[in-house]
Amino acid sequence: MNKAKITKTAISIKLAPTKESDAMVTALGPEGMFSFFARGVGKLTSKNAAAVQPLTYAKYTLTESSNGSLTLNESEPIFSGISSNPDIAKMASLSLIQETTAKLVTEDESKDDYPWLLAALKAIKDGFDPLTASLIYFAQILKNGGVGLNVDSCVVCGKKENIVAISYQEGGFLCGDDFLPGIGEACGKRKLQVLRYIFRLPIESFTKVTFEKDETILLLEDLARYIDSFNNVKLNSLSLIRVL
Repeated sequence: MNKAKITKTAISIKLAPTKESDAMVTALGPEGMFSFFARGVGKLTSKNAAAVQPLTYAKYTLTESSNGSLTLNESEPIFSGISSNPDIAKMASLSLIQETTAKLVTEDESKDDYPWLLAALKAIKDGFDPLTASLIYFAQILKNGGVGLNVDSCVVCGKKENIVAISYQEGGFLCGDDFLPGIGEACGKRKLQVLRYIFRLPIESFTKVTFEKDETILLLEDLARYIDSFNNVKLNSLSLIRVL
């Protein structure tokens, strides 16, 4: 029986060695998440090794068996998200992007997450602030996964005026009437503006605004604690962010 050949353009997000030099690759493309078997990619001489490394955007030619499983035939790297430039902030941000993708992106919303991952990687490649890119991406995959923060109004009463705090426990903004110590965190205008921006940002405006390093790191820490308390997901790559 002839096996069908298909071509997919996608981003490799996970490389799991199987036996000897083979691996299973999980990738994210316009149609969502998919996996394929890649023979020999652990060898130094492999022509496909570069294209399957995590955060590599590439074109994959795959063979599809009768049961729907995919095997890599040929590949063509378009660009690698992992830069050879030893920029610590860039390396730490890309590590966080890779980990959040692997741990938080599920098959159900992966189609929605793909354009944001591609936008983040392209932005960093083109010199956009990597910490800002990782923060925007983090917020958007939380939003796509149904656990984004309500940054439009008070989560208790629905009022849009007199917003003074954020409650990760309640999942969004609080107004002055509903804010109580221990339930939320009083915030200055700047922090509320940044939170509103990263969750409401249209993708075409991805590179319009950058944030200060210290405020970005604090918000990454906040979102990491939020998702840990909500889904019991710990992000180990934050240890790299903390030392910047």
